[in-house]
Amino acid sequence: MNTTAPHFGRRIAFLRGLYRMTQGQLGEQSGFKQQEVSDFEGKPELADEVLMRLLGPLGITIERFKEMDEGAFGSTVYHVHDQAQAFGPFNTNNFNPIEKVVELAGKNEELYERLLEAEKEKNVYLQRLLDNN
Repeated sequence: MNTTAPHFGRRIAFLRGLYRMTQGQLGEQSGFKQQEVSDFEGKPELADEVLMRLLGPLGITIERFKEMDEGAFGSTVYHVHDQAQAFGPFNTNNFNPIEKVVELAGKNEELYERLLEAEKEKNVYLQRLLDNN
């Protein structure tokens, strides 16, 4: 049983994020201004008329929207967000980027040499074909 009170604005923001839409894009497609979408995302309750317009571009019915379990997706989203924030603004890479660039440059050079060798073989093959004709 869901004990989390629904927050329609957070749900809209979550769904908009899943569809990789900006507030401006959702507003444009639903007939609202970006600022109105921003305001709606901060409200726990929204009128059905507003919901229908906002959910239209997302392809979700009001019934399905209202049945969403905010606790299930909210805890997942906020857990991932909290874990990302736990590391702060520090670089958490376990490698030296300069070493990676040098490594990739070496691989690039190897590929170029293989390409040159293949080109030489192709030319030899074409020359044989011409000599046979």
